Amino acid sequence: MTEADQLVTSVMAERGYPIEDFEQRVSDLSVGHGDTLDQYRQAHEISGRAAAKKASTEELRQAMMHYRSLFEELVGESPANDRASRRDPATGRDDHDEGSSRRDPGGR
Repeated sequence: MTEADQLVTSVMAERGYPIEDFEQRVSDLSVGHGDTLDQYRQAHEISGRAAAKKASTEELRQAMMHYRSLFEELVGESPANDRASRRDPATGRDDHDEGSSRRDPGGR
């Protein structure tokens, strides 16, 4: 279970979130991921009990589902560094997104 927590923390770091403290991570996630925040808290709490061998199989399953929800949300967002690196220095616009919105769905 700690591996799932470490994976989510790693993805958060890659997305530019500060990861030093759990409460800080929760605070930062509350801005963009409020819907999965309670699930993340529950998963983290279950992970702590699992490390002490005090979590049931059902709790472990629930924790994995909670971690998965947050993981999928985090992976679906662009890293802060990637967003900044795609900006045209002259206009400050994200040329990658602009170009993709003009394309025909058929690729023409």
